[in-house]
Amino acid sequence: MQFSKAKPDPETRRSTRGKALRNRRKPRKKIPARLSPSFADSEQPAPPDESLPAARVETAAAEESYSLPETDSPAAARIAERKRGTRFWLVQAGVLALLAVLGLLLYLGRKNASYTVSYVVPGSSDLTETYLYGESAKLHEPVPAEGKTFLCWEDARGVAEKRDVFPVYSNRTLTARYLPAFDLKEHIAYLDTGENGLLNPGGSITIRDFVLALYKLLNTDETGRGTFLDVPEDDACYDAAAYLKDLGILSGKRLHPDDWLTRGEMLKTLCAFYPQAEETFVFQDLDTGSPLYPFFCTAAANGWIASGSLVHANADETVTRGSFARVMNRVLHRNGERHLTNRQTGTVLDVIPGGEYYDDMIEAAIPHSYRMEDGEEIWTDSKPLPIHEPGFFFSGVRLHCIAEDGNPVVNTALGGLMFNANGEITTGDMELDRQLWEILEKTVDPGTMTREEMLRAAYDHVIANYTYIYGRMYAFGAEGWAIKETKRMLADHGGNCYCYAALFYELARFLGYDAQIYSGRVSGQQYDFRDYEGNIVYAGENSTPHAWVEIEIDGENYLFDTEYEFRSYGGNKMFKRNGTIWQQFGYSKPKPASESASP
Repeated sequence: MQFSKAKPDPETRRSTRGKALRNRRKPRKKIPARLSPSFADSEQPAPPDESLPAARVETAAAEESYSLPETDSPAAARIAERKRGTRFWLVQAGVLALLAVLGLLLYLGRKNASYTVSYVVPGSSDLTETYLYGESAKLHEPVPAEGKTFLCWEDARGVAEKRDVFPVYSNRTLTARYLPAFDLKEHIAYLDTGENGLLNPGGSITIRDFVLALYKLLNTDETGRGTFLDVPEDDACYDAAAYLKDLGILSGKRLHPDDWLTRGEMLKTLCAFYPQAEETFVFQDLDTGSPLYPFFCTAAANGWIASGSLVHANADETVTRGSFARVMNRVLHRNGERHLTNRQTGTVLDVIPGGEYYDDMIEAAIPHSYRMEDGEEIWTDSKPLPIHEPGFFFSGVRLHCIAEDGNPVVNTALGGLMFNANGEITTGDMELDRQLWEILEKTVDPGTMTREEMLRAAYDHVIANYTYIYGRMYAFGAEGWAIKETKRMLADHGGNCYCYAALFYELARFLGYDAQIYSGRVSGQQYDFRDYEGNIVYAGENSTPHAWVEIEIDGENYLFDTEYEFRSYGGNKMFKRNGTIWQQFGYSKPKPASESASP
């Protein structure tokens, strides 16, 4: 029987498709399509059942083309989701439990095992200690080595072990780190006097001086391969810098050997040779967060420097030679307090016995052998500095004086000559001293010229190198103007009679002559001369203000007038004049209190 083909109901089609689309938005399990026995093993879809109405056939095809849920109930979906979450956490808990059991078994196995801590000492037998897992080990005491300083125990990565007690969880190897030690037995000299023979305790020390001193104190002839871009092979500190760089004491590409050494740099470098101290100290001007703070604490712990709330660290201050010798003697355990004779020390030019740095400087500069008696160092032999007889002598062009007791004249006036802390002649103005020494270096040679020949050379220098410039006058008998007019002469390259007289006066004193300078009068036309304050200087009838120099040589007084000789183009021979010169030119000067008439 055949049926006519009926059209699907539109309402049924819409409801079926809408339901399928809604179901696609939910996670669903696919329901396998029903297959007829003849098509069970075939990949082709089963043919539609012709016994069904057309609408049912189309609906069945639509159902086969979409995934249908097992159920349309939201409660059932929630129950399924919970089951999946429960299964996940059960699996995670099982894994964690398994790991915990494995960790426990591993711990119990390691807890009953033993581990070693090996201490490696280069050139010696290793020290090995055995511990159980987690047991505390005590760090081994330092192992002394001849000629070396023990710094620390390092692990395989080169990291220092600073803990006195540490737990053991595995086998460990610690290696002793050493550095060459300073020679404490031989009291070798580590500071040079230099070409001028001066110890110069107040002078600054350069990085080159510092590096050379360290190398000498290590007392080695080894050389290194480390180099610096600013230290050529012909530099005095080349070998020393290379060796210290190989040791790790110095680093970087440039050394800056001519820079002044600062206190912070000095202590940082010295502390590299010693273990870092654990103690902390207080300094007034150094914060605990400063990178230099640990080095100052190590220096204070070793007794090299003082500390306290009122003590300045002065980390950026330039180190003087005297303060450097004091710190180094404490580092070297050298006793600087002693009573020595000139025969043992020679003539120490710029430091007198009992001076602030005398003991430390001679300990640093004079090599010597010694013995110890009741904690006191007794010199048994030494290589003294040159011994000078009493009187004047030159170091280069710098004048010194040795007193009758054999000691240098320091910070003392000898007649009209003043000597500074270095035992050098001085005007009291350091910059002016430097300028006068520069003139003498170009003008005189103490090694080949007599003192009078040097005096004549200084006199000729004043006449030949300066010109006359009109200037103010000084009152008759005025004093204390020589330094002012000397500086004016050097600054302007010329001046009046006061400037000419002042410059020659200072040069003569720097050659050891106790010269006298005068503000007086000479014959000449009368003018209203004014001084620097604008006051009129009355020279008197038929006279004019004038300045000149007088020097006593071998008991006789001589006159030196550089300005008169310059004005006469050498016609007036005014070097070392005596006799009737005073009457010839009408020189008039104030009468000394002890004399009744002028020469």
